[in-house]
Amino acid sequence: MLWFQGSIPEAIGAAKRRSSVFVVFVAGDDEQSTQMSESWENEEVIQAASDGIVAIKVDSKSETCLQFSQICILPVRNI
Repeated sequence: MLWFQGSIPEAIGAAKRRSSVFVVFVAGDDEQSTQMSESWENEEVIQAASDGIVAIKVDSKSETCLQFSQICILPVRNI
C-alpha cells in the first residue's frame, strides 16, 4: 500500500479533493494485524488501491490512534 505520509487532516483533505475513499488501518502487534499488513503489501492489492484510495496506517498504541478514536468509532473485527 502506498501509505499517505501527511497528517490525518491532510489525508482527509486529499481524499476529499480526489473524491477518494479514506482508509485507516490501525496496526497492532497481534496476529490479525500481521495478516492484514501482509494483505496490504500484496502487489495485487497495491495495484487495485493505487487509484481512488487515500490510506493511512496508524499504530494502535500511538497518540495519533487515541486522538483519532476520539472522533471516529473504530470497529473491531474478528476475522
